[in-house]
Amino acid sequence: MSRILSATRGLKKRAVSNCHVLYIKKHPMREAERIFRKKGSAKIGFMSAILILVAVVVVSGAFYLYQVNDLATKGYEMREVENGIRELKKINERNRIREVELKSMYNLEKTTQDLNMVNSDEISYLEINGPVAMK
Repeated sequence: MSRILSATRGLKKRAVSNCHVLYIKKHPMREAERIFRKKGSAKIGFMSAILILVAVVVVSGAFYLYQVNDLATKGYEMREVENGIRELKKINERNRIREVELKSMYNLEKTTQDLNMVNSDEISYLEINGPVAMK
């Protein structure tokens, strides 16, 4: 006597042995798991959860280190820019002082002597009788 077990798509297994049919009912929880898995869900085990947790911690740690490094770099760059601004303000102040010195009357008189210019003692004005536009 040979026995053949065949699984059907339904909720039952059937054992066939020389025209005697015996129906065995499946465990209801396992059947629900099988249906649940058919819908595309996956069962997450303990090791998978630990692995996911470790991956999240590693990614979070890497992101934290990147942020700290980026913040330190930007702080250094800000200090460099602030030092540059301070230097430019000093140069600007020196240039303003130099401008005032160059515009001073003493410097103008010295420049006229260096260029061999002569002071005019007599001033003569040209008078035009006629229509002339005035400011």
